[in-house]
Amino acid sequence: MRAQALPVRQVTMPTPYAVGPVNAYLIEAEPLTLVDAGINTPDARNALVLALASAGYFVESLERILVTHAHPDHYGLVPYLQEVSGATVYFPEREIARVRDSQMLFEVGRLLVQAGMPLELLFKMDQQRKKDPAPKVPHDAVVPVKDGDEFHFESPSDTRFTLRALLMPGHTGGHVVYFDDDSKTLFAGDQLLPDVSPNPLLEPSLDEPGQRRRSLQEYLVSLERMAEMRIALAYPGHGAPVEDPQRLIEQTIEHHLKRKAQVAQRLGPDGKTPYQLAQEVYPHVTGYDTFLAVSEIVAHLDLVVHDGNAVVEEREGVTYYLGAP
Repeated sequence: MRAQALPVRQVTMPTPYAVGPVNAYLIEAEPLTLVDAGINTPDARNALVLALASAGYFVESLERILVTHAHPDHYGLVPYLQEVSGATVYFPEREIARVRDSQMLFEVGRLLVQAGMPLELLFKMDQQRKKDPAPKVPHDAVVPVKDGDEFHFESPSDTRFTLRALLMPGHTGGHVVYFDDDSKTLFAGDQLLPDVSPNPLLEPSLDEPGQRRRSLQEYLVSLERMAEMRIALAYPGHGAPVEDPQRLIEQTIEHHLKRKAQVAQRLGPDGKTPYQLAQEVYPHVTGYDTFLAVSEIVAHLDLVVHDGNAVVEEREGVTYYLGAP
């Protein structure tokens, strides 16, 4: 079966974020399934309802929802869709643990302070975050998705296919992609994007209390895994379908290696914080994008340190990175 043979309909919904519109994917087979669910705004809801109607379905027609990761633009409409349709919602197990933890935001704030972000800026970002659409998913109303779980389909032409859940940490620590081995089709979420590189977010570790995960190192490992899968077609969380995933994977790896070198070149004997470096590399970012910029810098600094080209120094609770002597 060719990759294009899967009965997939892309649904594009607006978001208030700089990344632009977000995609969900309607799989027109039994059971009728939606991969990801957009953001919880009236505009996104209308776009989704209209897309379903144009395909000949109602919201009530949905039977299953597969979520890739716990960001508001990917699962925000889950409560509405679940209430109206009664669809079973499958949510990555490690993402449930992350969003359920009430201390997570506090821990992220602590990591940003360690990265040198001023407290007043952190406060402004938090005030802005509270204005954003906030999804509220009852976690006992979703089914945890584990690495290797399989979801079976039967299309109207009596063709059967299976999506396999694969844990691919990187953009988030519990990100899951869904892959059909026969057609080599991937529902990539935000792990593979055609127009921007997924941000390896600054997050606490779920496995090591008090520590943070090495997000970009995890992401590069996930990219290598995806390269080995020989994907023929990828449906991303943002942007158009990716018809040459191998090339995009190679380009994404190359981008991060180049950025690692650029960050390393900015280090000197006096040391700089990730926040200072973010201001140098991304001088025009403001608001929440500052968090994304700091996340990028911390992630690349992890690679620089791993290569032995930087040393880390703690000064009054703030982390400084110095060029290796």
